[in-house]
Amino acid sequence: MHFRRTSTTLLVAAPFALGAASALGQHLTHVPSANPKIPGVTSPTVLSPELVQIVRAQGSMPVENPTPTVKYYGYLNDHPNMLPALGSNVEASKTEPDKNTYLVLHGLKGAAPTYDYGTHFVFQGHELGSPGSITRINLDADAAHRITVLANTEKDGVTPLPTIDGSTWYPWSERVLFSQEGNGSTSGGIWQATPDFPSVAENLLGVMGPRTSAAQRWPARDCRTASFIGSRRRIGMILPKAARCRRCK
Repeated sequence: MHFRRTSTTLLVAAPFALGAASALGQHLTHVPSANPKIPGVTSPTVLSPELVQIVRAQGSMPVENPTPTVKYYGYLNDHPNMLPALGSNVEASKTEPDKNTYLVLHGLKGAAPTYDYGTHFVFQGHELGSPGSITRINLDADAAHRITVLANTEKDGVTPLPTIDGSTWYPWSERVLFSQEGNGSTSGGIWQATPDFPSVAENLLGVMGPRTSAAQRWPARDCRTASFIGSRRRIGMILPKAARCRRCK
């Protein structure tokens, strides 16, 4: 598996590509003003004319590998209907896929072993539901293979994942990190998951997050400044003192 380039973003629009020109190099016309928030009123999205909005995934899209709790991208499998019937408020529970991480990776597989899933992916944890879910949108794939459920449990296959409210890429371990918010009954924490299928998800409680003890901290170096800045609690851009990141060689 070859990792070529990574970035983190919310995919909300795609620019028109003009020949081989880079999308980042294209001039974007400013939008005069944002849509005002008006309760009970919906308004079409306002985009620069150089941009087009493309739906790659939505809540009602079936996943390629249904699990006992997840059959559709944005819903739990607790009711058959995703909209309430007339005169009813009963519908499948929404899971709210949240805080997307966009990665360009090579060689990733999915539920169909021989299918080519391409190189462009969006990873997300889901903010609601029990157990929690980690999914991957395969941007280059057809509709039948567009969404893969990577994990609902930790690597033991028993411990359910928590609800997730954030994600980022950790290049040194080649893992996606997912965070859980503290909500009064839990202090939150960090989970890591491999980007391939089936994903191996592990909790880092006691290593990262509020449950880390002082004895488990270690000096760490920020490779952007080469200064010693923190402890094992920190998530971003740190590594053990003896280690060297690829950009610091």
